[in-house]
Amino acid sequence: MHKRLAYTVFATLIACVLGLAAFGRASLASDAASTSSSTLRVSVIDVGKGDCILVRAGDSCALIDAGYEKTAADVLGYLEGQSVKRLDALVLTHYDRDHVGGVGKMGRGVDIGTVYLPAYVGSDENYRSCVAAVRGLGVPTKSVKEEVAFDLGGAHLTILPSGVPYVPGAGGDEGNDNDASLVVTVANGRDSYLFAGDLEEEGVDAFLKAKRGKFDVIKMPHHGRRSSNTADLLEEVRPQIAVITDSSKDPAEKKVLKLLKQSGVDVYRTSSDGTIVIESKGAGKYAVSTSD
Repeated sequence: MHKRLAYTVFATLIACVLGLAAFGRASLASDAASTSSSTLRVSVIDVGKGDCILVRAGDSCALIDAGYEKTAADVLGYLEGQSVKRLDALVLTHYDRDHVGGVGKMGRGVDIGTVYLPAYVGSDENYRSCVAAVRGLGVPTKSVKEEVAFDLGGAHLTILPSGVPYVPGAGGDEGNDNDASLVVTVANGRDSYLFAGDLEEEGVDAFLKAKRGKFDVIKMPHHGRRSSNTADLLEEVRPQIAVITDSSKDPAEKKVLKLLKQSGVDVYRTSSDGTIVIESKGAGKYAVSTSD
């Protein structure tokens, strides 16, 4: 009787140990699955004071803005050097020439899946030229009136309307198009990126009200110009790394650089660092290289 009882207790203990081991393996597998992602490579291409950002995850690529017309050949050369023959998406955040000037030449060097555009009708020559150039590409287009999200390789890309209505003629021919910029976020496992277009004070306010939370990497809005709520943006986003698309002739404002330094953020600028490449593998850790 005692032997049978001892055997039963022993068998129960063995089952518990095996069960705990299986649970541990399952838990580890779950943790690994939650962080497993493809390598994400973000190239902030140096086009001076302008935006042109290549986001690559596996074999999938998206381009955020297209720089100037005069820098289009350099951008296409960079894409060729990276063996990029197709863009799954081309996102144009707004219609300023330092963001859309190179659009007309993009289709000559790469295939483009879909062009994503702000959902407003502009009132200046930049807008008309961009719309004509996009039409000439002969590819599908989508006006972003509400959040658009899709997978890009192992990453997840989201395009957000700014929440600020476009007002023609506000502040000049271009209206308030900076504040109407599309915002792009990219998530890759634990990696998080925020590309804030050219948002100014009103656009940043709208973004903050949406409570999007923390992002490890931020492309600073409007080439490093300061707004009254720049500090609020940094407090909300709490980035590790900030990238500024400025030039030596039109550099980021010193007050913005001071705020970033006070916040302990690593800062990279196209004016001093050239093209900036950030790589991550889903674990919230980033490797940065530059080609100044």
